[in-house]
Amino acid sequence: MWTEDTQGIKIRDKGPSAATPERHMNTTTRDLRLDFFRGLSLLFIFVDHIPGNAFSYVTLANLVFNDAAEVFVFISGYTAAIVFGRMALRSGTTFAVVQVLSRCWTLYVAHIFLFVLFTAQVAYTAEKFANPMFVDEMKVAAFLDEPHVAITKALLLQFQPMFMGILPLYIVLLLGFAAVLPVIHRRGTVIITASAILYAATLLFELNLPAYPDGHWFHNPFAWQILFVIGALCGIHAGSDRLSFLGDKRLFAAAAIFLTVSIVTKLLLTLDNFVDIVPAVVVEGIWLFLDKTSLGPLRLLNFLALAAVVVRFVPPDSPVVNATASRAIVRCGQHSLYIFCLGILLSYLGHFILTEIDHSLVLQFTVSAGGVLVMFAAAAFLSWARAQGRATAAAHASPETKIARQGGE
Repeated sequence: MWTEDTQGIKIRDKGPSAATPERHMNTTTRDLRLDFFRGLSLLFIFVDHIPGNAFSYVTLANLVFNDAAEVFVFISGYTAAIVFGRMALRSGTTFAVVQVLSRCWTLYVAHIFLFVLFTAQVAYTAEKFANPMFVDEMKVAAFLDEPHVAITKALLLQFQPMFMGILPLYIVLLLGFAAVLPVIHRRGTVIITASAILYAATLLFELNLPAYPDGHWFHNPFAWQILFVIGALCGIHAGSDRLSFLGDKRLFAAAAIFLTVSIVTKLLLTLDNFVDIVPAVVVEGIWLFLDKTSLGPLRLLNFLALAAVVVRFVPPDSPVVNATASRAIVRCGQHSLYIFCLGILLSYLGHFILTEIDHSLVLQFTVSAGGVLVMFAAAAFLSWARAQGRATAAAHASPETKIARQGGE
């Protein structure tokens, strides 16, 4: 029969004959932690993308050495493994790979659509309010100078204005996932070893993809792939003995200590922006290992430590993710592509409002809170529309189909 996985993608269940040693993968319940933390990361991305927004100091980026981008990439790898890994087991590897490529196409179309809306938004406000600063800040000047070239480069994912680097990164990472999906269940050690080697080579030889009009990708896929791969392997082996080492008390203690030191150090660096309390040589030394483009080692380790601690303190049945108050955030995570695109447009709108009207703390709060509420409302509408669609489909299902479904269940 046809069933739905945790992401709502229909997959074919071949029944008991499809059983394999990896059948332990999440096959029944949906882990709301994935939706909750992905939704929370989207809210953080929105707030962080508003330049000069004082409320960004309460987001993840100003508490530890990584930010919401790491959360988004890791969870994307994890959910891709759950969805498409299970699909490969039930419906065959070829079908699963085709579905991964289909998802890449969906992301590509969304990126191009968002690119058009974003550049139009920036160009219009810059001309309407006679403020060319917006064009320079958002890095869309090349589009206005030579649009025929800029559009071509955008179609090739080489032209990435401000805020527009995450979806191209996600597309490339998913394409890589499609390549390893046929062997990921059996060759996980080989895959993570190759991933680590590529990550190290990227740091040593500064590998990256070219960007237009000059420079390289802000989110270097050769470096960020390691976080996606770690997430994917965790998703593939979720619930199995292969991840039992994560319960080791010594590992947890090391992660907790590392995270505590990171939080204290980050707090000192944040205070150093206002009061000179940390020697410049120390600050420079730390930032050498925190480069976001190449996912600096401290960023990577900080996120892994954070993930280990969060998994321990936030189990699947935690009220943090299951409470009524958390439903709005969970819904954002369940419609991540739409909410991400909306958040990008809202971030620029917030920047425009604060620049052209007032930059007071009250207006910063109004813009930040208003944007979050709009994202909540959009996610609620999308959830309602999805539920209505499913109810309509169920109501119009033929009696034969209903009987077949009941028999399959």
